[in-house]
Amino acid sequence: DDETRLVEEKTKVAALISEAQMKLTMQLEKFEEERLKISKEKETAAAERAEAQRKAEEADAARIKAEKDAKMLEIMLSEQKLKQEKWMEEQRRLTEETLEKRIAEEKSKIDVALAEAKAKDEARLAEEQKRLVDAQLEQRLAEMRILEIEADRIRAEKEAKELEQRFAEEKSALSAKLSEAERARTDDENRLVEEKTKVAALISEAQMKLTMQLEKFEEERLKISKEKETAAAERAEAQRKAEEADAARIKAEKDAKMLEIMLSEQKLKQEKWMEEQKLLSKETLENRIAEEKSKIDAVLAEAKAREEARLAEEQKRLVEVQLEQRLAAEKSKLDAEIAAVEEKIRRELELLESRKSVKEEAAKAVEEEAENENEEELDISSPATAPPLEEEELALPDEALGSIEDLPKLSSTTSDVLTADVEALELISMCQADFDSTYSTDVSSSAESCLLPTDYPFVSLLRDSSPYIVNHRHSTIVYHIPGDLISDGEKFNSVMDDIALTWLFGMKIVLCVGCRTQVSQRLNKLEGKPTKLKSGVRITTDTALRVLEEEAGFGRFEVERQLNRCLRSKGANCNVVSGCFITAKKHGVVDGVDYQYTGYPKTLQTDRINRFISRGDVVLLTPLGFTEGGEALNIKSEQLAGFTAGALKASKVVYFSTKPLVMRGSNNSRDANANQRIQMIQRSNALQILSHHGLKIHGKTGFPHWSSPTAAARTPKVQSYLLKMGWATDALDKGVERAHIIACDDGALLEELFTARRGYGTCISQDDYEAPHPEDQNDDLLAETLLD
Repeated sequence: DDETRLVEEKTKVAALISEAQMKLTMQLEKFEEERLKISKEKETAAAERAEAQRKAEEADAARIKAEKDAKMLEIMLSEQKLKQEKWMEEQRRLTEETLEKRIAEEKSKIDVALAEAKAKDEARLAEEQKRLVDAQLEQRLAEMRILEIEADRIRAEKEAKELEQRFAEEKSALSAKLSEAERARTDDENRLVEEKTKVAALISEAQMKLTMQLEKFEEERLKISKEKETAAAERAEAQRKAEEADAARIKAEKDAKMLEIMLSEQKLKQEKWMEEQKLLSKETLENRIAEEKSKIDAVLAEAKAREEARLAEEQKRLVEVQLEQRLAAEKSKLDAEIAAVEEKIRRELELLESRKSVKEEAAKAVEEEAENENEEELDISSPATAPPLEEEELALPDEALGSIEDLPKLSSTTSDVLTADVEALELISMCQADFDSTYSTDVSSSAESCLLPTDYPFVSLLRDSSPYIVNHRHSTIVYHIPGDLISDGEKFNSVMDDIALTWLFGMKIVLCVGCRTQVSQRLNKLEGKPTKLKSGVRITTDTALRVLEEEAGFGRFEVERQLNRCLRSKGANCNVVSGCFITAKKHGVVDGVDYQYTGYPKTLQTDRINRFISRGDVVLLTPLGFTEGGEALNIKSEQLAGFTAGALKASKVVYFSTKPLVMRGSNNSRDANANQRIQMIQRSNALQILSHHGLKIHGKTGFPHWSSPTAAARTPKVQSYLLKMGWATDALDKGVERAHIIACDDGALLEELFTARRGYGTCISQDDYEAPHPEDQNDDLLAETLLD
């Protein structure tokens, strides 16, 4: 019975312990669920905070957009204001004042509204950040409490295990004592009572601990529910603030739209008023223009009539003089040619007489020889079968016929169509002396004189030019094409033909195209007065830069068109490549003058250019460079050509000039160059000339500095020549072998590059450059060289 009671008690204890464990497990599962819910709520709160942050950023973006719209409106209003200034200056002042006041008021309102919205946003963000920090701290505290509860649960499990171990020990003790149960029943009953008391105490203690744990869990659950309520309140507050931010953003957008509508209405009113003023001004201006135009037309008609009469008279006089000169020259030339032809006719008649006698004697011998050899030969007719020779059929050389085409009875000895009788033909040597009395059938027997001319100029010219063609092949050459050359259609076509021919000879070509003439003409029309240059350099304003961009595109198109025409006419084709090869930098303020958008080349993409010209392309550069920030600048095209040639280590740089100058030695000089034309100088001589005329080119920026105002106040023609010489010398300093300043005459470039003559302009070479032909060595120049 004791054992049975003991077993029952143990069963009850085990059941109580298992029940306590199950309750504890259920509580732990509930706490785990609560923890997961809290974590999800934290994530939801974080997402809501992110959403609130995003909405705040959207509000900032809307504010920034409103500011940009306000700025764009200001820009539009300023442009409108500039247009108004061109038509009515007095009305513009009044409109500008009213508009500026209105803009200032609206801008101040917008600034105040934006400042208030920004202050509210910053305060709200600071408060939100503070609450987020507090929520994080509370979250950390809750996690610490959960960890403490977990530690208490682990301690309770350890105590339960110790209780089980104690029960096991008691069971072993009871099993040992059961052997003496009958002898110590009373002791067992007392011990059982004691054990029951202890077990009851332990159970009550465990129940008390469990009750305490449950109370703690209940307190934690209450705290967590309070935290949930707090988080929900914070989310509601964040949602409310986000709605307030949206409302503020919508209000700002509405204000901006209202401002835009008001400004558009104001603009429409101003445009309507300006249109009325414009119509009035236009009518008045058209009336005045019509009156002035009628006066100008009358004056121009009178001047044109006088000018046409004068030009007609002058043209008539010039034509008469030219006709007289040409007639005199043609008459003298024709007389000489007729005399030469008569002499040749006499010799031909004598030759024909001797041929007749030779043919009569040799006809039979030729026939017998033909029959013996049985070969198909060209027969020579006998005198009996040959047609009679008349004076009208005498053969004359081509060179005689070319000069006396009007003589009716003379014909050429060469013909593409065989019209003579085949039996009357004979074979003779191209180079043969006069026929002897004895006829010979060997056509290669004598060769003292040729029937064809030996002084044909093309052969000697080609032979003389071949060393230059070989020397220039695969070399790099930079051409500068000025804007005034593009305006002269005839010279421009001939120069592009010559440039295309140099490309066919294998030269690598880079073209630097200028447009100074076109830009000056456009600016003169726009501004109504001639544009001025400082030290030969243009002060590039916004208007001038815009005109330059347009004219540079036109110049590039014209060069590409003409070069394509020239190459296709010669059966060739190539690509013309242009792009952003130049990095430029502003001149800034030089000698107290702000040159604004005028600059100088800083770097050149030589690798790309060399790659293009090495594969046969032509690289085209315009006088536009770009800064590292993408700002367009005006570059002097002559300076660009010299800079490009130096950067590419070109063999030549060629400057074309529509108004060329040449140099000659001073009349006061006693050397061999006195009063003689000088076309070949060295770099040191060029530096002496530039120093003599007070010009110095800055080594880095290429800016021209004149030593005195009188030196800079030279004629445009002389100043242009000296500037080209200065930039050519700068190119020589950078490694270029030779620089040429030549005229734009037909064939001048070819004669300058491929003949032994001295050319059409000035050639500047390195001091140690070896002259290609001896005559260049006599072109030394003294410091007192003057311009012709």
